[in-house]
Parts: sequence; C-alpha cells; structure tokens
Amino acid sequence: MQLRASWSRYTKVTTLCLLVAAAMDPGGVMRAGAAPTASRTGKAPAPADTATAPQPASGATVSPDTSSTTVATLPAAPGTSQRTVTFAQLGQTDGLRLRGTEGTADVNFGIRLDQSVASALLRLRYTYSPALIPDLSQLKIYLNEELIATLPFNKQDGGKNLVREIPLDPRMLSGFNRVRLVLIGHYTMECEDPMHSSLWMDISPLSEIVTSTQPLALRNDLSTLPAPFFDRHDNRDQTIPFVFGAQPSLDVVHAAGVVATWAGAIGDYRRTRFPVSVNTLPSKHAIVFVTNDTMVPGLDVPKVEAPTLRMVSNPNDPSLKLLVVQGRDAKDLETAALALVSGRAALSGDATRIEALAPLPPRPAYDAPRWVRTDRPVKLGELIDNPSDLQANGYMPWPIRIQLNLPADLLTWENTGVPMDLRYRYTPPVKPDDSSMSVAINDQFVRAYRLRPAGASTDKSHMLVELLSDGTMADRKEVRIPAFQVAARNSLSFQFAMEPHKEGLCSQTITNAARSAIDADSTIDFSGLPHYAEMPNLSFFVGSGFPFTKYADLSQTTVVVSKSPDKAELETVFSALGQFGRSTGVYADRFEVVDTTQTDRFKDRDLLVVGTNEAAGLLTRWGKNLPLVIDQTRRVMTSAPQAYRGDGVMGSALAASNIGPARMDAQSSGTLAALVGFESPVSRSRSVVAINASSGDALLSVVDAMDDNIRRAAIHGDLAVVNGERTDSYRLGQTYFVGDVNWWTRIRYHLSSHPILVGLVALLAAFAIALKCFGWLQRRATRRLQK
Repeated sequence: MQLRASWSRYTKVTTLCLLVAAAMDPGGVMRAGAAPTASRTGKAPAPADTATAPQPASGATVSPDTSSTTVATLPAAPGTSQRTVTFAQLGQTDGLRLRGTEGTADVNFGIRLDQSVASALLRLRYTYSPALIPDLSQLKIYLNEELIATLPFNKQDGGKNLVREIPLDPRMLSGFNRVRLVLIGHYTMECEDPMHSSLWMDISPLSEIVTSTQPLALRNDLSTLPAPFFDRHDNRDQTIPFVFGAQPSLDVVHAAGVVATWAGAIGDYRRTRFPVSVNTLPSKHAIVFVTNDTMVPGLDVPKVEAPTLRMVSNPNDPSLKLLVVQGRDAKDLETAALALVSGRAALSGDATRIEALAPLPPRPAYDAPRWVRTDRPVKLGELIDNPSDLQANGYMPWPIRIQLNLPADLLTWENTGVPMDLRYRYTPPVKPDDSSMSVAINDQFVRAYRLRPAGASTDKSHMLVELLSDGTMADRKEVRIPAFQVAARNSLSFQFAMEPHKEGLCSQTITNAARSAIDADSTIDFSGLPHYAEMPNLSFFVGSGFPFTKYADLSQTTVVVSKSPDKAELETVFSALGQFGRSTGVYADRFEVVDTTQTDRFKDRDLLVVGTNEAAGLLTRWGKNLPLVIDQTRRVMTSAPQAYRGDGVMGSALAASNIGPARMDAQSSGTLAALVGFESPVSRSRSVVAINASSGDALLSVVDAMDDNIRRAAIHGDLAVVNGERTDSYRLGQTYFVGDVNWWTRIRYHLSSHPILVGLVALLAAFAIALKCFGWLQRRATRRLQK
C-alpha cells in the first residue's frame, strides 16, 4: 500500500514538472502569447487567469461573469458581419457538465459555404469546483481534434462564474466544426477516487462562439443545391425569399408552394419563412418564379421554350445567388418546380432545361418518411442517421435519445402498452452491483433493468455471454411503454449508469473504459394502435400539420386563398406548407390551390383557408355557428367560450363561465387574428382549418405563434385567438371523429365517457335477461306439471 501511494505521488509530481517545462522555452523563460487584452473590469488579467495556448498565437481574455461589465467583441473589418451563437442554440440547452478526472464534452457548429471566416473566438462561461488542485488541474480545449488552449485553475476563483475568451484560428475552421472540452481534475496529492463528487466543472449554455465573416462568391452551379438557399452547416432558422415577376396566379402559387414544402422538408428542425416580393430583388439569396410574360425588372435572363432551372448572380450584389424557376407559362413553372424538388441529383451547370417529367404516383396514408411506421414493427436503427447515435461511453454517459414522430390520430385508449423488443450491449461489471439501464419516454420513467456481470442471468434458460471480442455483453428485454405517455412527438431515451470498481484505496480506474449501446435491431411496434381521433384539434395542426399531412403528398388537401392574394397571405400559405414538409420530411405536389369562389372543388377535401376579407366572407356564408369570424373592422363571435390556458388547465372561474352573449357582432379598428377549426360543411368527416385575420400583419402573427415553441404549446381546441404576443385557446362547437376502428371499439369508446348511461344500459340488459330467464323457467315448470 505504501509503495502504491508513493508511486501515485511520484507520477503526479512528474506530470506537474512536465507541464511547467512545456511552458518554458529552451532558455528557461516562460512563453507568452500576444499581449493580454484588458478584462471587462478594465484591468489586465492576472497571469494565472490567462489561457495557455499550445502555440504562441494569442492569449485568452479573462474576467469574472458579472452583469455590470461588458464583453469585448471581435474587431469589425470592412465588409464583414459578426454572428454570435450560444451553446444553447447549438443544442446544449442545459449546458455541459464535466465530471471525473477526465470529463469530456463536445459542441458542434458550422460555417456557411458562402462565407469566409475572418476571425473567431470562443467565449466560455463556466464554474469549476473549489476543491480542484490548481497545480494538477486544467481545462483542455480542442478544435477539430487539435489542442488550441489549456485553461489553468486557481483557488480564489473556484466556485465563481467566470468568462474566458479563446481565439479560434480561422485556418482551422471548416464547414462542420467541433469544440471538445476536457477536464483534467485532481482534488488530492494522495490516492484519489477518479469519480469523486468534488471533480466537476459546469459550462453555461450561454457560452458563445463568435465569428466574423466575409461573403464568399459561389459559382453558378445547380449541383450545389440546396446551397446557398439552404445550408446544412447553418443551424439557424432559415429565410428564403420568393420573388414573382407579377401578381402570381393560383397555378404559380401552387408551383411556389411545392418548392416551399421541399424547403421545409430539408430544413428539418429549422423553422422556415418565405417573405414575398413582386418585381423587386431582395438583398438575400432568393428563389425567383418568372414566365416569359412576367419577368422581374433588372433580371437579365433569356426567354425559354421549355421548363428551365437557372442559377444566376443577383445583379445588385454578385455574392448573392438567385435560383430562377422559369417557363413559358404557369404549367411550365409547375413542371420546373417539380423537377427541382424531385430531380435535384441530376441538376448541374448554370442552367438545366426539362424536356419531360413524370411525377410519382400518389402516396398512401401515414407513409411520411419522418413518421414512425404504424403498420409493422420498426427497427430503432431505421430511426437514426448515424450508428454512433446508439452508443455511449463512460460510467455515467449522456442518455441515448431517439426521436419518435407519430401520426396525431393514434388511439391510445385502453391500450396495454406499446411493445418494444429491446436489445442492448454493455461492458459488464466485474461483480454484482447497482449498475443499471433505465428507459424513459418524454422524460417520464418507464422501466429500469440491472446490468448483470458476465454469465449472470435471472432467466435460467440462457446465460449472458460475450457478444464480440470487445468484451461487451448482450442482453434482451421485452418492454411495454405506457400508451398514455405517447404523443405525436416523442423522445425515447436510454440511460446507462455503471458503478466503477476499485480493489483498493489506491487502485486506478479508467474513467472512460465503460461502453454501452442499444442494438439497432431492437424494435418498437405501434401497429396495435388504431387511427381514431376527436376533431377539431388545433394542436394536431400546429404540431404535425394533421389532418393534412395524413397523406405526405397532400393529395387530400385544398388551399383556399383570395382571388388576388397579397404578400402577407402568400407568405402565410408558403409558411404553412413549409411546416407540412418539415413534419413529413418530403415535398408535396398533389395539393390544390383555389380561391374562395370555387366551392365546387371543396368536396371530399380537407381545406386550409387563409386570408382576411374574402376568407371572412366565405366563413360567414358557411354558417352562423362558427366560433369566430374576423373581417377588417368586423368581429362576429358565436357562443361564450371557456378559456383554456397553455398548460391545459381551465382558466379562472370567471373565464370558464358563460359571461358573454350567445352571439356578438361588433366593429373594431384593432388588429386580431385567429386559427379556427371545424368540420367541413361540404363533406362529413372532412376538416377545415382557417387562418383568419383583420390585416396582413395580423395574419403573419399567427405564423409567428406557430413558429414559437412556447406559444405553439398554447394552441389547442377549435379556436386560438392571437392578439399580439398573447395566444388564448378555446373549445367550442361540435366535435366529430376521423379515422377507422371496428364497431365494437367505437361503441365502447363513446360509452366510456357516459358512465351513468352505461350503468342504465347494464341494468336494462340485466332486467331483460332476468325476464327471459323467468319466462323460460315458468315454461319449464308448466311442462313438468303437465307430466
């Protein structure tokens, strides 16, 4: 024991000497980077607070994190723009937690293809344990696997909120970049526990990566699509302007709508907006829709004899690109748009002429690529992009998470649970302990299983044996996820927690030796859940675009707009279609676009009505019982709604009471907008969702509410009123049901909400059976007496 302790002290002292020697030049003088910049307090930072870089590039600016000071920014060069992105915006919403003697965490960020980085820095906000020994502890910072800085610790700053600014060499940056933070932590010079609770460091989600960039002109080449209009390196929400040479016809709106669904699909988690301009080129990358008769002034492109896609530079700014969707007429535009979204892999050069195009056949229901299949068991490997997403390292790794997007109309009533055949591998404990693997859905605990040592199993019919030569063990469990915990958007998580073992006080433990993984062949089966839902439900619409996205190509959808829709109305339509594509993961081309007078085309279709005055006129003609109809200056409200707040709880007693008249017709000059859902008056079991507002700006406020995660959660029921930043939802009017279940399930489901009626029916049935039995017994007694 004494020999082992002496050896541990010797290695630590040797490590300290090497660190000091590495910081000295051959002449024995401490290396220095660039002159340290002033801290936020206006004083030069102390030497102990300066980041030590592996090469003499520059030091780190150091300051305590206080609200009374300001953080320095990158120097702005002519023609550059500065972007600041927080760790929270990069997906680390809870920050980073480094634990143990070698705690590690990564943050990924990207640089757009059309930008060149002039300068960059990492602004780190963090707190570390006061128990860390300064001479042996430090934070190592890597950029794309290259060590760029080490931050020393000191006793007086332990437990404080600190800020460090570390310059990032632009030459080391690429499209995708990774910052890796490694905590080297020690709390004693003697024998120590590598997983001791005092070995910690927390990185704030408000830490930032600041880049100063210059525009980079790209070549006019269709093979670069979807860049630069959508850049996968950019995790921010995207804005893609749509430009028209004249007021677009409904056929041209349809062509642009197809492109909007495609842009929403490739944007994935990013929200997408489509500002509209007519005869004006914006100062951004834009998509232009023109025919031979509707050219945009200043855009010098020749007339065409067939559907054509063309990439050109913006004449106002050569660094900006325009994707021109061109044709002889509106029909050609639709063909060119479909070629763009379906045949992008075959596009190249600055222009492509479409000679012929055959669209795909209609898609079946519920086959959206981004939705989990509900007609068969699905392998978990089908639901991830990278096999490494199912693996974890360390004794207490981050949870393995899998996103499950489901159709909104799944009926979970009286279901015993969603079966999951779970197969997993892990580094086995050397002896029985409390190591475990837990399963959760939407952060709600489901089950936990103990991780057993090699060869141990509660099932005597099999033993746990080595699966591969890597020493991991395989196990298999049948799990049932409670159906009531399943929603349209779900996060399935697996948390491994392994207990490290030490044979003695000074024995060493390799902190990252433990490995764990979920087998890609594990399956989850939603086929036992039928499709049946009560409508209208606006939360289905804003969450996944249901019922329109039931068919991913929108083959059962009709978009109803004004005869001459204005810019705000068009942007609302394109944004809604973009959200449909974002939900399904695929473009849609089979929806129809009609105006409010073409009611003959409404039959057997789900309708999305968008507009102000003309939309209000259509809603008024459909009946006097709609929850709310908004005109430019007129408001017609029917019934007195019961208010529901965003948390799903009924509002106050005053708000929940019928305090208003059965019908109110009022004049108002203020702005107001609403989402209204109801059953189609043209076809039974068909849905209508109307986005109705008093003005164009109010119409766009509904899109803002749908794009905001917090405000979107407050939208449900059949009416959502948007007034500025406030959104109130109501449940009014009659409900109806969509979907298909067998008659016995349908009867039991509807009777389940009427227990008194069920009791009465049971009593009547019992009485009828009793009468039947009484008559049978009387007849039998009569026959016996006659004998």
